[in-house]
Amino acid sequence: MRSLAAPGALLAALAAPPPAVADGAVQTAADAELERAAERRFRSAEQFYGGGRYDQALRDFEAVLEVMPESRLADDAALRIARHRFDVEGDHAAAGAMAERVLRQFPAGDAAPGAHLLLGELAAAGSPPRPDDALAEFERVLSAVGPSGSPWSFSALTGIAALLDARGDPAGAAGALLAALHEAPNEAPRAEGRILPLRLELARALARAGEFDAALAEIGGLRAETLEVARRGDGAGAFEAGAEALRLAESASALANLIFRFRGPGPPVWSFAGALRAPRPLRDPRRLRMGGGQLFVLDVDEEEVQVFRPDGGSGEFAGAYGVRDPRDLALAPAGEGGIPTPVVAAENTLFVGGNTLSLTVSGAGSRQEPLRRVRAVAAVPEGYWVWDDREKTVHRFSSRGDHLGRTAHPRLDDVIRISRHPAGHLVLIDEDQGVLGFDAEGRRVFHIPRDQGLEEPVDLAFDALGHLYILDAEGPTVAVHGRDFSSLTLLRGDILPGSAVREPVSLAVGEDGTIFILARAPRSVAVFR
Repeated sequence: MRSLAAPGALLAALAAPPPAVADGAVQTAADAELERAAERRFRSAEQFYGGGRYDQALRDFEAVLEVMPESRLADDAALRIARHRFDVEGDHAAAGAMAERVLRQFPAGDAAPGAHLLLGELAAAGSPPRPDDALAEFERVLSAVGPSGSPWSFSALTGIAALLDARGDPAGAAGALLAALHEAPNEAPRAEGRILPLRLELARALARAGEFDAALAEIGGLRAETLEVARRGDGAGAFEAGAEALRLAESASALANLIFRFRGPGPPVWSFAGALRAPRPLRDPRRLRMGGGQLFVLDVDEEEVQVFRPDGGSGEFAGAYGVRDPRDLALAPAGEGGIPTPVVAAENTLFVGGNTLSLTVSGAGSRQEPLRRVRAVAAVPEGYWVWDDREKTVHRFSSRGDHLGRTAHPRLDDVIRISRHPAGHLVLIDEDQGVLGFDAEGRRVFHIPRDQGLEEPVDLAFDALGHLYILDAEGPTVAVHGRDFSSLTLLRGDILPGSAVREPVSLAVGEDGTIFILARAPRSVAVFR
């Protein structure tokens, strides 16, 4: 999981020294001189840091901490060092040790809430993640500073929301986001770059919790605000801000369309809207994924992932990723610009964008053994789930490739696809048993046997509200299920014309609920709106 706090906002909050000694306090001349010297050194560190001269800045922060530990700025200097170790260097051990020192050496200091916040982020981003510890640390932040009036409380609340969302608790996530947006407005960073994306997350959480009217009201306000930002067009970075605002407005409109599709009294409906050809010819398309308004198609013969926008009869080419011996494709969460990162599984390796992760697991003794037959991959909040066809199990890995253990499930043999349900369940397709879901303890929570409704399931996907879509190559058929796995509708026959979806192999679902089906025979993508 990525860092839950925004470093820029925290740096701005930490830049200002604590208030002066209260009126009436006795302060000796030596104390006053100590504070003036500490403030000069602290300001020097701030200037160096703002100019990217980290080594000089750290030396000054360390001088305040080590030479002038009685100064009111000593705990702030220690926290700045800790944040640098985490945000810039990625040294979790050093960051944690310094945050613990802040709490141990300055328990009543004003930097203590920031130390708890950092410890929460470290717990959430650990290998393995420790969500319970992270939640406890974020709660300590709120206990120390209250629900409003501090950037630390704002970041703690958004951290809580992210953890609850990953646990499949949309109502809890919505409550935390509401608190962040409405109870902490005074000191929380109000830049559209942070607030507007959170409002979109709030709308999604409300919709997943079944609060459709509240979600649509939030979407209406968000669209008006984003369009105003896009029209404003003034100030530094106006173009980038306007483009991001338009993207958020489009995502908000798509979410509204998805809500309307499922909130009616009857089952949701789709209609065939034509076939889409990839910009470059496909030879053996195997997997289709969608994110950030783009389609990602894995072609095993060409050994590449082709990326294009689904515009017109032939997609607008956006790029390609070459990868040797590919087996499966997933998309990691979106980064800058809202574009996700393709994650391609090979025999014993994951290719994540331009990086290679070699997958090893604990063997006999302390030996690390490489996986030898990776066949399926899913991107999850903690990193990746990978099906190893040799060991017949799902392994868990961090985003850095650290082995976190095995996902609990009973014996499986021929798994061809794995995914994560929004509530955290493992959902998979087994060629012999059909479609199954298991909770964190390995208990079965969902099962559609192959002889009861599905003949040849080949792929599955979830939409933004957590509905499950299953593609059955026999028929063909798309089965749509609710968040609780209840059956909502079946798409087949006239809705799925055989000429457009011969030999279907994969499907993806857009932000607005549009279904895309990749077919091997026409080597094209059928679109259903």
